[in-house]
Amino acid sequence: MKILDGKILRINLSKKKISFEDYRKYRSFLGGRGVNQYILFRELPLGISPFDPRNILAIGAGILDGTSAPTACRVSIDTKNVLTGGIGSSNIGGTFGPEMKLAGISNIVITGKAENLVYISIDDDKIDIRDATHIKKKKISETETIIKKEIGNDFQMMSIGPAGENLVRSACIIINNARAAARCGIGAVMGSKNLKAVAVRGRGNIEIANPKRFEKIVRECNEKLENTDAFKLLRKYGIYFNEKPWIEGPQTPYRNFSGDIPTDEEEEKITREEFFKYRVGRKKCCNACPIECWSTYSWKENGKMVTIDQLQYNSIHNFGYKLGIFDPKLILKAHALLNDLGLDEDNICGSVGWALECYEKKLLTQKDTEGITLEWGDSKTLFELFRKIAYREGFGDLLAEGCKRASEKVGRGTEECCIHVKGQELFETLWLSPAWSLGTVISPRGGTHTRGAIMVEAVKGSVSKKQSEKLFGIPDIGEMTAYKDKEKLVFFMEKFESVLDCLGVCFFVHGIHRKGMLTPKDLSNLLSAATGSDISPSNLLRIGERTTNLEKSFNVLHTNWNRKDDYPPKRFVDHPLSGEFRIDLNKWSSMLDNYYDLHGWDKKTGWPKRETLEKLDLKEVVDKLEKYKKLPREKEKIKK
Repeated sequence: MKILDGKILRINLSKKKISFEDYRKYRSFLGGRGVNQYILFRELPLGISPFDPRNILAIGAGILDGTSAPTACRVSIDTKNVLTGGIGSSNIGGTFGPEMKLAGISNIVITGKAENLVYISIDDDKIDIRDATHIKKKKISETETIIKKEIGNDFQMMSIGPAGENLVRSACIIINNARAAARCGIGAVMGSKNLKAVAVRGRGNIEIANPKRFEKIVRECNEKLENTDAFKLLRKYGIYFNEKPWIEGPQTPYRNFSGDIPTDEEEEKITREEFFKYRVGRKKCCNACPIECWSTYSWKENGKMVTIDQLQYNSIHNFGYKLGIFDPKLILKAHALLNDLGLDEDNICGSVGWALECYEKKLLTQKDTEGITLEWGDSKTLFELFRKIAYREGFGDLLAEGCKRASEKVGRGTEECCIHVKGQELFETLWLSPAWSLGTVISPRGGTHTRGAIMVEAVKGSVSKKQSEKLFGIPDIGEMTAYKDKEKLVFFMEKFESVLDCLGVCFFVHGIHRKGMLTPKDLSNLLSAATGSDISPSNLLRIGERTTNLEKSFNVLHTNWNRKDDYPPKRFVDHPLSGEFRIDLNKWSSMLDNYYDLHGWDKKTGWPKRETLEKLDLKEVVDKLEKYKKLPREKEKIKK
């Protein structure tokens, strides 16, 4: 069997119906996230809950997954967002995506709801829906162990923990027992379908149109990476490639975005040197990855060895700065615990940070918390609270709804302590960099930095004037805190990150944050050689722009969002960082106008214009928006 495109596998769990569909008609969206978004826009009924059986859970491997292209391993998982009601989307590495492609599958589209808990087994073209009632409420590690004993250790797996089964809105999906497909509550959508896991094994191989040319380009890309300082730092330090958690400036979410900064003593406790005391090795987990950022940590405790795989950059901010746990071992344990429960740490730490701030300000009492005393850095209490959230026990049941819903239920001014964008808790700090902040706030999946946020100005000299003109259309990227032209950085980054998700390539190898790494030209060369159809960098970015407009149009249909929802949380305006840095709303508004103009979106509503969608060959999108009266009104022509 030889595959590049693969097939679309459709599974209706209610009817136990399994079918295949030709991938080629979706080819204009490349793969991964692009194909998923097209299916969601076309097929998802309006007005349904994310937990409705008719909701779609789409799993898409990048088109280059399974090849030797650097880091070609990423999988996009897309659905309706349980926190915002708009688009829900996540992207993850590991080995699941390449295994899908080796089984001849590019995308899996899951609908319906099984009568009892099940898991899906994909063994090349043999698809089984298997009973999973014996692993109900099991943690991720237990789930993987049990299923692999039943079907084989060489299956690659994604699964949910008790949080997903209990429809916790911050539930995530875990791949390879450690990689989290996080944000948007996609684990809860999987749980709502009574689907515990998806396991896949493929024995095929990938057909490349021009294999010699492709391998030559792969070698050139790897050599390019290996000769850059940024790559050397990534190889050596993994997630700690920056000496301090932020590249420049004291920008941390300290105590739930209080605007204060950590003490020197607190900072010194969680430097990379402190974590490296426990790092014992690295695993080359992800397909074709030249970086190998996956690490193993181990230490002896109470006469027993504790071993933990992987740690996210975000964990230091979430558990350390946001919640006050300044101990590397405890941060590692917190990360492992949340993974095993199937909880997204970004969202959960946002909810728990809300509770800690509210308790400190006496907006929540022990009556609300059912006797729990909440204090910054109290790891014992916080770990138990994580468990209560996953199982929806007591006060944990309130936090399982996310801080926006929790604060609306409690009232009493607690809403001011919930730092969210469009209903999703915020991980990112927004005080210093307008480009980073704008890219985070306008994200179609609600408040995240992986859909357009960029802080390239923080590293001096990382982008030459020539490259700045070529990529962004400006002669100079400017200072990090300046507003001028920053919408142009975001506009480019949205398209480029969309392309990466469609190709299945990791953010760590792109050259926009770090000088000398891969650019759209490198990626277009790889794709052209793989498919046999030459595609220019500009056309590749156009595909990224089409995907961005699909997601924006989905949100126009499924939410009530408009321009007002593209403004930052008040916390970053009213609570200046260190008493100095704050967002200027007048400058933000002007930057937002320019951003809409770049996209060809209406400045009053923030919605895509008809002519914009038509230029992007999205006539089908125009027709649907027109049907539901969701196109911006065109100005009446003035009669001469």
